[in-house]
Amino acid sequence: MTISPRLLSLGAAAAALTFSAAVAAADFNWKFYTYFAPNDKPTLLHKAFAEDVSKASNDRLRIQVYASGELPYKASDVLRSVARNQVQIGDVAFGFVAGDVPQLNALSMPFSCTSIDKFYDNAAPNMEKDINEVLGGKFKTQSIMQWVMPPQQLWLTNPVSGIDGLKNLKVRAWNREQVDMMAALGGAGVTVTPAEVIPSLQRGVVNGAFTAAVPALDWKFYEVTKMGYMLNLTLAHQAMVVNQKAMHELPGDLQKLLLDKAQEWAPKYRAAMIEADREARKQLQEKGMTLMDVSPADMEKLRAATQPIGEAWAAKNGPMASKMLAGAIDACK
Repeated sequence: MTISPRLLSLGAAAAALTFSAAVAAADFNWKFYTYFAPNDKPTLLHKAFAEDVSKASNDRLRIQVYASGELPYKASDVLRSVARNQVQIGDVAFGFVAGDVPQLNALSMPFSCTSIDKFYDNAAPNMEKDINEVLGGKFKTQSIMQWVMPPQQLWLTNPVSGIDGLKNLKVRAWNREQVDMMAALGGAGVTVTPAEVIPSLQRGVVNGAFTAAVPALDWKFYEVTKMGYMLNLTLAHQAMVVNQKAMHELPGDLQKLLLDKAQEWAPKYRAAMIEADREARKQLQEKGMTLMDVSPADMEKLRAATQPIGEAWAAKNGPMASKMLAGAIDACK
């Protein structure tokens, strides 16, 4: 029996399609969610990381990054979204998920750690085991990389001359500790979602907001605030968290690739955030904002006023919280 060239050609095409489908079926398509906006510095870093992993895996592990507004999750939802495997990787801010994992929120305690370098060199390696013990036990997730936003500052619609000027002010706070700090200083902390920060400042709902210089520039704080009160209050502790089931479904070489890439990218996040903080401060000043450091006398008052916040948090949240807070303070001296 002779097979016609046309049938041979059709058979070859069908085989090619079958092979192509098999290759596509072998790919792993992951979603990575961050609560930052699409063009914010952290989102751009996440996208570069994801593209690097996809490329290094020859597109066997494809990671698509979704930013705020592109999936129906808030910052406080990220950890549970990863736990449910709705997304396979999440940019988890421990300050935003303190209700789920309060004992991991040590860096939100005022002045527990304010040095990016000391965080990466000392605090992060010391915390990794404890963080994954909590994440794995309760949520079946794990951190593959820790990173931090630059120090949290206070951005005000009207200048103050010192901490006494914070009395009676309402300030957007994004965690309980910032609320407690404002209360200790005679002001009030108000919960406002990231998307509502600028409108709240414009309408006078709040007189200021806590955030780092990088998002302050990204969100154009210079249009609605006049002063940055440079408290260096805390670092915003973040983790790149993955779903353990999704991780274990990857072949061993892809698991290793993902972990190796996370380790490779941690110094890049570190350098990028340090440079972004320096450049953001420079640009904010160029756009007319005044940046004022806290005086030594006011810093003593601030530390004295906020020390009970960390002590009360540790006592409330148990041995792991106490261990992590003491470790952070010791690592960042």
